[in-house]
Amino acid sequence: MIALDRFPKNKEKFIRLIGFFKEVLEICGGLDVFPVLNGSLAVFAYTDDQEMNVNDVDLSCSETEFPRIINALEARDISYRLREWHVLQVIRDDLKVEFDSGEYWYKDLPVECEILQVDDFKVNMLGLNSLIEFYRKGMNDRVGKTDENEKTKYEALKLKFEMLEKIKGYKFKRHL
Repeated sequence: MIALDRFPKNKEKFIRLIGFFKEVLEICGGLDVFPVLNGSLAVFAYTDDQEMNVNDVDLSCSETEFPRIINALEARDISYRLREWHVLQVIRDDLKVEFDSGEYWYKDLPVECEILQVDDFKVNMLGLNSLIEFYRKGMNDRVGKTDENEKTKYEALKLKFEMLEKIKGYKFKRHL
């Protein structure tokens, strides 16, 4: 288990984001939906790089759970967007928690999990090797694309991939 006990560079937004994330986790728990964390928050948890920013939280679950999650969000008057790229975005002001479709985004991905503890909450998080492969797959999907937005996404994925590769094989100091 890894405990989240540090802050990234954008501490003030991160504190608000984690509060919103915990609210979303409570909703999921009430629905017996147990998502898997990936993305920047997972990278931060593994690398402890306090120079990075964590601007949103990325989770995955079965896309079949999206309608139930949407109903719970509507009941609580929480904004969301269902995107055509198999993603449900949960939004409050400048905060965003995204649910990726596990069936779509984890296809052909070896999924091993770790536990991340955030205060009193525990959430499944992609294990280091799975997270590295997740980023490798994302980079490979964007490599060579000429659209500026895709180039920017590729560079962000590459940076996180390289950060994760650097720590691979090391025992985590914060590993409990």
